[in-house]
Amino acid sequence: MNINYSQFYRGTTNIPSYGAGPYKKDTLVKYMFNTKDAHGNKIRDKMSKEETLQAMKDIRSGYGDTVIVEFSGDGMAALVESKKSSLVPEDQEAMEEKNAAFQKEITQVDNSLKGLPTYSGMYGADKTIASVLENCGKEEREFVYSIIRQNFLVENCGSMTEEERQANISLGMKKAEYAAESFVSKASRNSFLEAMESIAKLASAGTEDRSGNMDYRVAKGKYLGHGGKMIQTTDSLDMMERMDKDAYAEYCNIRKNDDDGLSSLKYLTNWCQKVGQESPSMVDEYEKLSREYLEKNVKNQKLDKTFAGLETGSKAAFFESLKMFQNSNPNFLSSILNQELASKFWGY
Repeated sequence: MNINYSQFYRGTTNIPSYGAGPYKKDTLVKYMFNTKDAHGNKIRDKMSKEETLQAMKDIRSGYGDTVIVEFSGDGMAALVESKKSSLVPEDQEAMEEKNAAFQKEITQVDNSLKGLPTYSGMYGADKTIASVLENCGKEEREFVYSIIRQNFLVENCGSMTEEERQANISLGMKKAEYAAESFVSKASRNSFLEAMESIAKLASAGTEDRSGNMDYRVAKGKYLGHGGKMIQTTDSLDMMERMDKDAYAEYCNIRKNDDDGLSSLKYLTNWCQKVGQESPSMVDEYEKLSREYLEKNVKNQKLDKTFAGLETGSKAAFFESLKMFQNSNPNFLSSILNQELASKFWGY
């Protein structure tokens, strides 16, 4: 049975080209399968395991080898996990075993993404981190950006309680401390840690909707160039969503029935031209919202200290102290800690 997946399409982004030959990647395409809309209204049932696998197979088959296809949303079976707080220990254990087995069969996001920078939207912090990592190796860069992606600015936290979400941020900060001590130059350590802490505070202040999707309330980071030469630009679609909700609703309506993406792109382009002519101050107002939010809600945010006792002097020390924490707290943040302890980065 042929299914029209265009309603789940969430955009195409050109990414810095990397790889060579059949492994070259230069485009990121996003699809999101949610069971509820932004207002919490149910729009579809969760997909079964078979439906999820078939959807991913069908969608990926429509793109070439240079394209990375990213899947998200609580409507896909592989991305769904009940909050642990709602499960009795026996049910929780069964759920974790089932999910662990299923994750071996399915990839939520192409692994090629792990080498790409992850930005917070705070230009100063993003540029500082990018500059510091310019002289680091690929493994070290991936490690730092994975902190931002997996510990700080997680897109969906539906599988975690709020206590676990905050603790995950704490774990990220200890990983950042390890990075600072291990492969960041001494001259850059303080600025690097300050930048990472500012992103951690942004993450800590984030809010979660009923589907587990996170909102960090700052303009999305969109940049030209890299490292110390990185230049900030405006994410037009994010600005539309936050500043002109009627236009964004119309854009989403067009996108649902836009198989090739051209109609929605044309609408966005025309909207940008209209804003430039009729509301030239919108960009400043859009950026001002982020600055005010950061000053009021993020600047003085207190960070969780759950993992403050981890050792950061070496890989072995970090790994062993994290393992000891897990042994003492076997039912706390278990999937995150299992993933961390299994990471090739630690080499154990």
